[in-house]
Amino acid sequence: MTVPIQPDAMRLLAALAKGSRALMKGRFWGDGVDALLGEIGRASGASRVWIFQLLELQDEAVIQDYVFEWAAKPRYRQLTQKRFRFFASVFDDPTYRHMVAERQRGMSQRFITERMAPGPLRENLESQQILSMITVPIMVDGRWWGTLGIDDCERPLDWEGAGLDALVIAAELIASSLYRHQLASRRRQFELFQQVAECGIWEIDLHSGSTWCSRALLRTLGYPDDYARLPLRRLLAHMLRADRRRLWKRMRQCLNGSDAGQSFRLDVRLQRPGTPARWHELVAELACDTSGRPSVISGLVIDISRRKQGEERAMLAAEYDELTGVMNRRGLTRHLQTTLKRSSTTLCHLLMLDIDHFKQINDRYGHPAGDALLKLVATRLDNELRGQDVLARMGGEEFAVFVSGLDDALAWLLGERLRASIADTPFSLPPLAGMAAAPPVTITISIGIARLIPGEDLEHAQSLASTQADQALYAAKRTGRNRVMAYPQATLAMQQATPPPVSPPSDRGSD
Repeated sequence: MTVPIQPDAMRLLAALAKGSRALMKGRFWGDGVDALLGEIGRASGASRVWIFQLLELQDEAVIQDYVFEWAAKPRYRQLTQKRFRFFASVFDDPTYRHMVAERQRGMSQRFITERMAPGPLRENLESQQILSMITVPIMVDGRWWGTLGIDDCERPLDWEGAGLDALVIAAELIASSLYRHQLASRRRQFELFQQVAECGIWEIDLHSGSTWCSRALLRTLGYPDDYARLPLRRLLAHMLRADRRRLWKRMRQCLNGSDAGQSFRLDVRLQRPGTPARWHELVAELACDTSGRPSVISGLVIDISRRKQGEERAMLAAEYDELTGVMNRRGLTRHLQTTLKRSSTTLCHLLMLDIDHFKQINDRYGHPAGDALLKLVATRLDNELRGQDVLARMGGEEFAVFVSGLDDALAWLLGERLRASIADTPFSLPPLAGMAAAPPVTITISIGIARLIPGEDLEHAQSLASTQADQALYAAKRTGRNRVMAYPQATLAMQQATPPPVSPPSDRGSD
C-alpha cells in the first residue's frame, strides 16, 4: 500500500496570505476566489482545487453546481464538463449521505481512494483517477453554502494537522469574502432601488429606541453616508412639528391595535438645515417578537415632492380662475369650509361684486378687451385687500370677497374702498392684436354685503350668506349702481321708492 505524504504547511500558510490579499483587493469577488484557489493549488502540488455550490438539498439527493476550479494541467480540468453543471448526487450510498450530513455540520472529510471501502463513492473517485481528496464545507452565516475540495490524481496526500487547518482557514476566508460580496450586492440593490424610487430606508427598535437609516436617507437629511449614529430625537427633529404630531398619533393607533392592520402610510414634510421642507411619504410596518409584543417598526421614506407639486397644480386648475388667477367658485367654497371649521366665533362677511354695464365693454371693444379688463379689475381689487382676505371670480363679471375679523361698519368701509378704487381711476387696456390701443376705460362696480354666521351646517351658512349678499347686490343695482349695500338694509331700501344715501350700516348689522 502506498504511504501517504503530507502537504507543506508553511507553503500553504504563505499561499493563504497571498490569496487573502487577492480576496480583499479583487475588483470582483470571483477574481479573488480564483486567485486563492490558484495559490492553494500551487502550494500543495495538487491536481485540482474546486468549489461546488449547494443549490438544493432534497430528501433523496443534493443539487450542486461546479462554480470554481484551478487545475495544474489541462487534462485535470473538469469545470467545462457538462456532467458537473447543475448535477444531482443521489443518496444511494450511505457513506455519501453521511458525508453530506457532516458537511451540514461544518465537518471536513479526507479520503485516500485505495483505503476506502468498496462502494459508489470510491468508484466515482476512481473513475476520475483521484488518488486522494479532501473536502471542507464553506459555511456562510452558519449554513452550508458549498464545498471547497482538493483532488490529487498523482499522489495520495494525507491532509491532517497544519495542512487541514490551512484549508479550514481558506474555507473561512472564502465564506467571509462571500458574505461581504452578498452585503455589497444588497447594498448596491438598495442604492439602486433608492435612486429609482427616490426613497430611504429606516428602522427603529422599540425596546431600545435605537435607529438605523440607509445612506440615501442620511443624505436626504444632510448627514454623511458613514454617519455613525442618528438618535431618534434628532431623526424626528427633521420633521415639521404638525407632521410629527400626526405621526405619533398614527404610531399609537398602530401599537394599540386600533388600526385594522399593522402598517400605515403618512405624508410628512422633512427639512434639512438651510433648505425648504420637502414632502415625503412615510411607509411604516410594525413587527412583533415571538411573544407578540411590538419590537421593531421600519419602512421607507419616499420623496413625493414632485407628486405634491402635481397635486398643487391640479388644485390650482380646479380651484383657481384661469383668466384672472384668483380663486374660482369651487376654491372659495373650500376655503370657506376650511376657515369656518377652524373658528366658529370670528365675525365673517361675504361681499358680492359685479361690474356695471360690462356688456357694453364687450360690445364696444370686443371680448378680448373684456378679458383684459377683468384681469386688471382682479389685480386692482386684490391690491386693496389684506393678506387673509380672499378674492374669487364667481363667473362672468361677478367677483366675491370673503373677509374675517371685521365688524359690520368696517366691512362696509372695505366695500366702499373697493368701489372707489374701481370708479376713481380709469383702466388702460393693453394693445390687442390687430386693434389700436383703446382709450382709458372708466367703469364702476356694485357691491352687496352679508354677514356669514358659522353654524353646525357650514354649507347652509355659506348658502344663506351668498343669497343675502346677492339680494344686497341686486338692491345696489336697482337703486342706481356704483354703490355698496348691506343686508338687511338693502331689503329696506328696495321697499322704498327712492335710492338711499350711500352711508355705512349700523354696528348692529342684521340685528
